Amino acid sequence: MYLKSIEIQGFKSFANKTVLDFSAPKVGRNSVTCVVGPNGSGKSNISDAIRWVMGEQSMKSLRSKKGEDVIFAGSQSKGQLSVASVSLVLDNTDGADISDYDEIVITRRYYRSGDSEYLINGKSVRLIDLQILLAKAQFGQGSYSVVGQGTIDRMLLQTPAERKDFFDEASGIKEFQIKRHQASLKLNRTDDNLEQAEMLLNEVSPRLRSLSRQVKKLEQRKDLELQLLEWQESFYYTIFLNNDNKLQESYNSIKIFETEQTDIQNKLNIIQTELATLARDDSRQDQFEKLENEYQKVIKQKNNLEKEKAILQGRLQTEYSKVGKQNLAWLGEKIENLTQEKTVINTELTSVEKEIEKLTADIIDNKKELEQQQIEKTEINNFIFNLQNQINNIKSQQNYFQYSGLRAVKAILENRNNFGKVYGTVAQLGEVEDDYRMALDVASGSRLSSLVVDGDRVAQKCIDYLRQNHLGVATFLPINKIKPRFASLDIKSLLDHDGVIGLAIDLLKFDEKFFNIFSYVLGNTLVVEDIDTAREIGIGRVRMVTLGGDILETSGSIKGGFRNKDKLSDLGYSSQPIESLGADDEQTKQEKINSLQNKLLDLNNNINKKQDYLNSLQSGLQVNTSKMDMFGERLQRTEKELSGFEQEKSLHTMSKEEYTEGLKLVAEQKQEIDKSLLDLEKSEKTIKEKIERFNNEQEEKKNRIFSLQETMQEVQNQLNLVIENKNEQKVVVARLETKKEDLENEIYQELRSSHKYLLDKQPKLLETSDELDLAQQKIQKIKYQLSLIGGIDEEVLHEYKETKEKHDNLLDQLEDLKSAKEDLGEMVSELDKVMKQKRGQAFKEIKKEFSRYFSVLFEGGKADLVEIYGEEYLDDEIELDIDQPKEIDLEIEDKKSKRKNKKILTGIDVVANPPGKKIKNIQALSGGERTLTSIALVCAILSINPSPFVVLDEVEAALDEANTLRFTAILQELVQKSQFILITHNKATMHSADTLYGVTMGSDGVSKLLSVELGQ
Repeated sequence: MYLKSIEIQGFKSFANKTVLDFSAPKVGRNSVTCVVGPNGSGKSNISDAIRWVMGEQSMKSLRSKKGEDVIFAGSQSKGQLSVASVSLVLDNTDGADISDYDEIVITRRYYRSGDSEYLINGKSVRLIDLQILLAKAQFGQGSYSVVGQGTIDRMLLQTPAERKDFFDEASGIKEFQIKRHQASLKLNRTDDNLEQAEMLLNEVSPRLRSLSRQVKKLEQRKDLELQLLEWQESFYYTIFLNNDNKLQESYNSIKIFETEQTDIQNKLNIIQTELATLARDDSRQDQFEKLENEYQKVIKQKNNLEKEKAILQGRLQTEYSKVGKQNLAWLGEKIENLTQEKTVINTELTSVEKEIEKLTADIIDNKKELEQQQIEKTEINNFIFNLQNQINNIKSQQNYFQYSGLRAVKAILENRNNFGKVYGTVAQLGEVEDDYRMALDVASGSRLSSLVVDGDRVAQKCIDYLRQNHLGVATFLPINKIKPRFASLDIKSLLDHDGVIGLAIDLLKFDEKFFNIFSYVLGNTLVVEDIDTAREIGIGRVRMVTLGGDILETSGSIKGGFRNKDKLSDLGYSSQPIESLGADDEQTKQEKINSLQNKLLDLNNNINKKQDYLNSLQSGLQVNTSKMDMFGERLQRTEKELSGFEQEKSLHTMSKEEYTEGLKLVAEQKQEIDKSLLDLEKSEKTIKEKIERFNNEQEEKKNRIFSLQETMQEVQNQLNLVIENKNEQKVVVARLETKKEDLENEIYQELRSSHKYLLDKQPKLLETSDELDLAQQKIQKIKYQLSLIGGIDEEVLHEYKETKEKHDNLLDQLEDLKSAKEDLGEMVSELDKVMKQKRGQAFKEIKKEFSRYFSVLFEGGKADLVEIYGEEYLDDEIELDIDQPKEIDLEIEDKKSKRKNKKILTGIDVVANPPGKKIKNIQALSGGERTLTSIALVCAILSINPSPFVVLDEVEAALDEANTLRFTAILQELVQKSQFILITHNKATMHSADTLYGVTMGSDGVSKLLSVELGQ
């Protein structure tokens, strides 16, 4: 078999019909065809076309994103096409056992509409049929027969498991794998049919036995019926009373839980309010900043007065150093030195004061940021608590759907994202005050459970889903189809009547986009106080509902009675905000909680970092404050000493009178400064006390916030527990109410009387569970006896014959199915053995040839293929893998688990060591070395299991001329077994070709061919 020609039309850049003809094999040698052309001319589209026509499904492998990308998209001078078509013409005259035809034409077409088809010799076939045909011929869309750009390098870089799949196909067992897969599918279908037949037989057999007994017994039926009625009345009366008692207990429990929930919720609201007030106290930092500024101002004034005091103190000094007392030059020098020292100290002091001001400002700013983060933390905690409450409400509603017979509604809401926009039930979308809830629930009736959707297409998807999965029936209200009902002027004139509350739709809060829905649900319903008000208006004049839940229709019918206000169903309008019910599903809210908790974690980390930074700023402030005190003391000493020397110097130029008068004036000034200092010290002390009080208050406030947060968490946990308990009781109520309705129906079906008849008759009460069990056993026994007794008529005999015939047919079917199952199992086992044998033999030969070709291409070195095995534990009965065969090389009995240990082939590893190198990881090879290694591997496979033709797309692009020559030498050896089509830029490769095809592309963006017969 060889490839005669390829016909391409409309595929990628080949817009026009293009035919590539290939030479027939010569004696002992197949043809080699090279396709050359500049980059971008479309030559690689030929290999893509071959891969595509052989069934390739991966658009990524075809360098495309979607199916229509393979169709010519058009250019400036040529419009786009609507279909892509590729045909392979195979010559089968050598008698290969894959087809009865001498010529096989494989065609694949894809239309822009999305339709596609496969044809073999003009007849439409399935993809699996094409795959089997190609597998018999030793090539397919995923095999080594088409090696595209990048495949060479990817063969070594892929995982051992992926490489194992490649070797499975290279071993020539693809055909057997497909057959085994088909056999496994048939085996599974046989198992299903066998199970179904056994199930039908199990259903028919008891009925057959029952019919056979019915034709034999006909006595004591009336007495048994009276006994049955007596036992049934006692049994159902007892069960009904017990269920009612449990139901009442659950109602009481729910009422207690609701009261407890209200109390805890109020407590939680108080805590959250106080916490929010404390967290948002904006004046705290302003107070602290004001006190801090006032303190710094007093300290500065005090320091200035201390300086003045030191100067005056020096003037009053009468005792001076004896050294240099009469030496004016020495005094001048001393004064100059002290003046310089004073200047230096003043400079240092000014620098420290500026640093203190900067640190103080930074501390204030960081405290503000820290408080803002604390506020954000509190808000996030509150939001998380609210979301958790909403989740609890959603769970409660879902539980109600589950146990109230609204399984279809629950299924749609749980999978709402799969259909489009599903807003929720009518009940979920409305908000009403508690005083009007019963009236509006009754007025809405069964439409409360109707599902509001975005459009009729969404409704159709939902209905299809319910039908396919047998989930029941639901009512859908599409927004785009529901028409509103507008109130007439006659109804509006009744709104001012005494006892009229208003239109039902006006008492309901909802999103404006749902107006048509609620107008349709509630219509022109008027809410009135009682039936007397309705009678004054006129029964039948307009649809009315009372606050007590009595409904009066325009037809004149009145439906009403006792309704327990404490027993409001979960399926009703809510008094909570609309967005808390149904705006998001449980999963979305839980995702929000997880996101907020992650944000809270990040915020805590930021708070800790900010607190550490604030501590470092406060430490720096303390250090600089100490420096300021030290420099202040040094400045006072220096000024005091300087003042003394200046006074000493002035004494030599001052008269006695001037001296005495000066001392008196200085003494007075000193007294005034001492007095001012005393006042400033008092102010300093007062401000310090204020700051200390302020800090203590802030610490208490912070501790209070922490305490409130802990308390809020505890109260929230209590609230969650109460809500959970309440929801559990609601579930219990739903179950008991459903059971009550079932009991009422069952009582009517069994006794042909209502439950009220039983309550009025008050038969014997069964007080213990043993008595109930005995009554149930008696009922079942009597029913069983009655089923055995019935009259024998032609209908019963006819039914018996039909049942017997059906029973016998089922037995015959079971025998046939068991035989077929055994045959299929033997077939699968035989295929496994054949595949294991062929894979093992092929692997050994490929391994040998891989080593040989590696040495040829590298002129030395070593290469090897290594099998990787893993273990899998199976039950005593080994399952059949429908995907791929796996070898069982070792089975070890495990005494504890009594399971078998199965050693399976999980992957193939490649070892390649070029001459002079020892490579541990195949990825350590250079690009050229990987290419040579991959080529050696492909050549080894082609040598052992040759494909009829092989397409190589620029596989030697990374090789130099010497390596290319060695590659072409190997190619001349392999051409004896396979036909080669090479897409290349390499001149050395071109020299090995029998035929050259050149691919060009003009300004119209269409690829064209030029051919050369090198032999001519």
